[in-house]
Amino acid sequence: MSDNRLSRNAFMAVIQVVVAGAALFLLYRYLLRTLGSELVGVWAIVLATASASRISEMGFTASAVKYTAKYIARDEKNKASAVIQTTVITIGVVLACVLAGGYPLFVFLIEKIITSHAPSALAILPYSLASVWIAAVSGVFLSGLDGCQRIDLRVLVTMLATILLLVLTWVWVPEHGLIGLAWAQIGQGLLLLLFGGVLLRRELPSLPVFSLKWNYSLFREMFRYGFNFQVISIFGMLVDPVTKALMAKFGGLSSVAYYEMANRMVTQFRSLLVSANQVVVPKVANLHENTPEAIRKLYLDSYRVIFFLAIPLFAGVIAVTPLASELWIGHYEQDFIVYATILSSIYWFNTLTGPAYFVNLGTGSMYWNTWAFVVIALMNVVLGYLLGVVWGGVGVALGYGMAMLIGSSLIILGYHRDHHISLVELFPYESKPLFITCGIGLVAGWAVLSFLEVPNGFLAKAGLSLAICIFVIIPVFWMHPLRKKIGFRLANVFRF
Repeated sequence: MSDNRLSRNAFMAVIQVVVAGAALFLLYRYLLRTLGSELVGVWAIVLATASASRISEMGFTASAVKYTAKYIARDEKNKASAVIQTTVITIGVVLACVLAGGYPLFVFLIEKIITSHAPSALAILPYSLASVWIAAVSGVFLSGLDGCQRIDLRVLVTMLATILLLVLTWVWVPEHGLIGLAWAQIGQGLLLLLFGGVLLRRELPSLPVFSLKWNYSLFREMFRYGFNFQVISIFGMLVDPVTKALMAKFGGLSSVAYYEMANRMVTQFRSLLVSANQVVVPKVANLHENTPEAIRKLYLDSYRVIFFLAIPLFAGVIAVTPLASELWIGHYEQDFIVYATILSSIYWFNTLTGPAYFVNLGTGSMYWNTWAFVVIALMNVVLGYLLGVVWGGVGVALGYGMAMLIGSSLIILGYHRDHHISLVELFPYESKPLFITCGIGLVAGWAVLSFLEVPNGFLAKAGLSLAICIFVIIPVFWMHPLRKKIGFRLANVFRF
């Protein structure tokens, strides 16, 4: 894969996040006004509970990226096609059995977690389970596009599906409520399934219309790689429903809704960097087959860029949160602002682990990735419960943040230890002035928000606070040596 294609894929991944972010803003604003915060919390808990069943995927979706890229690098497209077919059949059959067999357990959990709105939750449960199955199968085709180094095509399909979700929500929710929202998610999944399959077949003509060929030897090979992914999936997918269950217990359903919105907002901004960084996985898989010595430089270059971009990004997210509360929720909501600030601080550090995490995916060295998720899941339960008893919903969010911080540290510190990279590289020298300036910008914005009296109320004050923060940060960001290099790369994105 040429560097130009890598840049183009990264650019398209960022465009997808921007479109998804805009749709997310409109979706949640509409749902809050139409359904109310408690029903939005119900939807979030049901979807998180149903999605936990995807632990049965055994890491095969992620394996499809690596092994599709691997066999294309070896010019064995028929084998790459067999990878996709084997993955579709494995995930489709196993997940269907888990969803059907686990239905009574899902009902039991939902009745225990949600008491005041249990009938509404149980009404959308079958639709949520169906959407989870469709999303899992369609995810295989999207992973295949990633493995074919056509992330640009995957992005186009995903953006169309996001827009469709928004349109169907506007059409069905006013009349059908939560069930209409569940239908909209199914419609989104069907579009991903159809378009993802058609586009992947263009890249792999040997892929049949219906995936009927299951390859045992490929299954074994992918299972060995996917075992660690299975562990990651089990522990990773338990984090979200556990956090929301604890949030409901100690903070109430409205707290779940505001936490969900804060988490969606922060992770959407975070995805600007994560999605761009994720495109290195097939690149690393290719290098691992041909020139493994080049991976070290790719990692260090990637880390420096992520560090440079992550500082102002998450400082900006914290600065924009009060304004987002006013525009998105319709009023100053302290829980939302506190949750967003906690999550922004934690996800900043977590994002810095991205280069190590994705290089590990590309090479298949999954030890530290796996242990990180185990630690995060276990500590999230313990810390979330203990701190939730003391501080309610805020305590649960702090517990999750502390668990994420400790687990993420394992990935980056383990990678540097294993590859004999100095820890000094974790704080690139050229980014120190930007780091300090972002801190000054946030303090200045906070001072305006807390002490300055503005005639036109909180909305004007929040806007002024954000403007001052940006004004402080922009000059130092613009003078950063990496800014010009990134700009030059973007200018050549679509040149061949």
